[in-house]
Amino acid sequence: MQPALKNEDLPDPGSADGLCWFSATGRPQPAILEPLRAVSVSDPGFVAQGAVCFVSTDATLRGREVGELRAVHRDAVYLVAVTALEADPALQGDLFEAGADDILFEQDMEQLVPCLMRAKRHLELREKHERWLQGMQDKLDIWQYGLDHLPTPIYVKDVNGRYLVCNAAFGRFLGVDRRNILGRRLQEFLPQDTAEAYHASDLKLLRQGGVMRTETDVCLPDTGMRHIMVHKARLDSEKGDIRGLAGVVIDITERKELESRLMDAAERDPLTNAANRRKFFQVASETIAAAGREDVLAVAVIDIDNFKSINDELGHAEGDVTLCSIVDTLRQQEAEGMLVARAGGEEFFVFFSGKSVATARDMLEKARSDIARYCKVQTGAGAAGTISGGLAYFNPSDETIDQALRRADIALYQAKRGGRNQLHIAG
Repeated sequence: MQPALKNEDLPDPGSADGLCWFSATGRPQPAILEPLRAVSVSDPGFVAQGAVCFVSTDATLRGREVGELRAVHRDAVYLVAVTALEADPALQGDLFEAGADDILFEQDMEQLVPCLMRAKRHLELREKHERWLQGMQDKLDIWQYGLDHLPTPIYVKDVNGRYLVCNAAFGRFLGVDRRNILGRRLQEFLPQDTAEAYHASDLKLLRQGGVMRTETDVCLPDTGMRHIMVHKARLDSEKGDIRGLAGVVIDITERKELESRLMDAAERDPLTNAANRRKFFQVASETIAAAGREDVLAVAVIDIDNFKSINDELGHAEGDVTLCSIVDTLRQQEAEGMLVARAGGEEFFVFFSGKSVATARDMLEKARSDIARYCKVQTGAGAAGTISGGLAYFNPSDETIDQALRRADIALYQAKRGGRNQLHIAG
């Protein structure tokens, strides 16, 4: 004998979200369901999620009604196919294939209680699973909430390069709402050549594993050109399967700008912005090291005529203006392979390499002429603010930079003794 049904053993009756009877043709409920007070419906849309739905089944349709309900509600309802005649194995197979969770022969009252208990157990497990899913979703929401409040762009990709997770900062980085990034690839957001370069880097990391760090420039929608550092790592499962990549994008533009300013401070004269002695000898040494046996280089030593009289009679501020004006004029002649450096006080070095060597004399003469025209002033010592210079050509295989500078310095003093405001070539 079957145990008596209790109210607490059943899903809530009396509504389509508890127990319901579905018949597309309007067939009345069979007698076996009368104690359940199931609601009769003929429209699949009236069956609510979580319901136990008894479905009128015609052997000739082979479960089509069950299939229609399952297509609408998927796994959100528990479907019991009710047959007027005991279903043979072939029909049972068709009904389960169509999506039935259980089968009830409407003449077999003894199977009603077990059928309901199976449904109750299924719904309890489903509810438990939904609570677990909701708990996991709550945890994911908190995790996403935390990520979205971090200012650093963060992302996770699968092995095919599709984004699985990213935060709001990563969306701002690409100029796209983060929700429109998930499931898509970087090629959909960046120019093809740029995206392919990143993709090649990703493939390399997927092959070799570990962690990779790269620096690059990128043009962003809101902030323009930025310098970024990308830290990324391959994600492996506990079994060693490759799951994808995780990365973080760090904007290091300000750091790079500071490094550039510090480098300039270390290599530039703070008053004139010309290179300093350190930078001059660094460039010269690197060029000489790379020079061939037949390469010819050149150096010039330049001094401002009667500069002391400018400071003494017109003041140091005027002297500073003169220095800056002369450097600006010299640097207007700067071409590839030419470097102007302040050696100290009113003395300057100029280094020539490559194609600039052939035009060194012409460039210096042009600068001397322009300086005499625009920077010359009259002082008690005579004409001041013009320049005198000595130019020395040398082969680094035969002569050092210091020896060449000494010859250029001797030529400079010959120019001074010859009346200033002139250029002499060292012998």
